[in-house]
Amino acid sequence: MFRTELPIAPATDQLSRTARVLTMGSCFADSIGSRLLANKVEALANPFGTVFQPLALAKLLRAAAGEDVDWQQHVVEARGRWQSYDLHGSVGADSPVELLQHIQELVRRTGEFLRSTDVVLLTLGTAWAYRLRETGELVNNCHKQSADLFVRELLTPDDIINGLAETHAYLRRINPKLRFVLTVSPVRHLKDTLPLNAVSKSVLRVATHIVSDLLPGVAYFPAYELLLDDLRDYRFYAADMLHPSEVAEDYIWEKFTRTYFDAEFGRFRKEWASVRQALGHRPLHAAAPEHRQFLETTLQKLEQLSLRRVEVSAELQTVRTQLAALPEPRQPEPVAEVEDDEERIDIGEGSVVSSIARPVDTTPVVADAAAEALSAAQGDGRPPRLSPEEFRSQRNHSGRQERGRRDGRGKGQMSPPAKRSNTRHLLC
Repeated sequence: MFRTELPIAPATDQLSRTARVLTMGSCFADSIGSRLLANKVEALANPFGTVFQPLALAKLLRAAAGEDVDWQQHVVEARGRWQSYDLHGSVGADSPVELLQHIQELVRRTGEFLRSTDVVLLTLGTAWAYRLRETGELVNNCHKQSADLFVRELLTPDDIINGLAETHAYLRRINPKLRFVLTVSPVRHLKDTLPLNAVSKSVLRVATHIVSDLLPGVAYFPAYELLLDDLRDYRFYAADMLHPSEVAEDYIWEKFTRTYFDAEFGRFRKEWASVRQALGHRPLHAAAPEHRQFLETTLQKLEQLSLRRVEVSAELQTVRTQLAALPEPRQPEPVAEVEDDEERIDIGEGSVVSSIARPVDTTPVVADAAAEALSAAQGDGRPPRLSPEEFRSQRNHSGRQERGRRDGRGKGQMSPPAKRSNTRHLLC
C-alpha cells in the first residue's frame, strides 16, 4: 500500500534567511527552533522552557509584550530549589529573589526580540489544564507538587480561541507586521490515557482551525497531520514510541522550510551544509600538509559568508585557532649538485647556452705516443709499431679484398680447389 503525501501550499509571503523567528510551546518548538539556529536564522526558541498548555503560553507572550504579571504569588520551593508555577522546571534559582530577577530578565529579553520578530511559531501540546485550589488560577507546571493542590480540567475550544485572539491583538500593537504560525504537537500524552489524549488534540485542532481562519496574519502548519497521517508508521517514532524520530523531525522540518521560506534560503542551506560538514571534520594526522590546505579553504568559505552578513564569528574563531595550533610547514632541503667528469667550454657572455659538454680530445696524446714508438723502433732495428689508425689506413690502401670476395663471386663463395693448391705450392 503506497503512502499518500500530504500536500501543503506554500505561504504567499515567504521569509528570507534574515527573518527573525520566535518559537514557543511544546518540544516541537524546540525542534524547529534548534534547526533554525543551526541554519543561521536569527531565532529564539522557548525562552521560558517547554509550555504545553495554550492559556499559559498566551500569558507568557502578553507578559513579554508588556502586560503586568505578579510573578511572586506563584513562586514555590520544589525539587531542591525555587521555581515558578508559571514557567517550566528548567527555570529555577537558589532563592526567591534570584528566581524573580531571572524571570524579569527572561521577560525583558523576549520582549525586545518580540518587537522586531517577523514570525511567532506557537505549538499547542494539550487542552488539559490545572488550577490552584487556593486561588483558582491556571498554572503552567505543577512541579511534581501534591495533586491535592490542583484541580484538573479540560479547556474548551472557546477558552483557547479567546486567549489566542487576545494575545494576537496585544502583540500586534507593538509589532503590527507580526505573523503567527499555529500547530498542534503530534506527541501523545499517555498520562491522559489515549482516549482523553484524543479528546485533547481534537479540542486544540478545532481552536487552531478557527483562529487561523478568522484572524489576519495567522496560519496553521500541519505538523500533527504530517506525522500521524502522512508518515503514519511507528518506524518514524523514537524509542519511547511517543516522540517523533530524528528522521521524522527532518521530514517535518523540510516541509516547514519549503512552506514558509523562499528558494534562496533553500540554496543557502545546501551551501551551509557542506561548510558544517567541513567544520566537523577530524583529521587522522593534524600536521599533514593536506589538513592545513583543508582548513585554509574552509576559512576562505567562512570569510565569504561573513561578507554576506552571515553570523559565523564563532566558526571563524574556531578555524583560526586550529590553524594557529598547527606546526610550521617544513621547508624542502636543498639538493646538492652532482659533479661529473665532462669538460665545460665557455662560449662567451650573453649566449643562450653558456657552456657545452664534449668528450676530451685525445688526438695529441695518441700522436705523441706514436712518435715515441717510431723513435724507439728505429733505434733497435725493428719495424715501427703502428697505431690502430695507421693500421686501418694501410689496410684500406693495400688493395686486398675482404675474405669471401677474392674471386668476385660474392660473399661466402670459395676459390676453385686447383688455384688454391697452386698458391700453396708457390709459398712452399
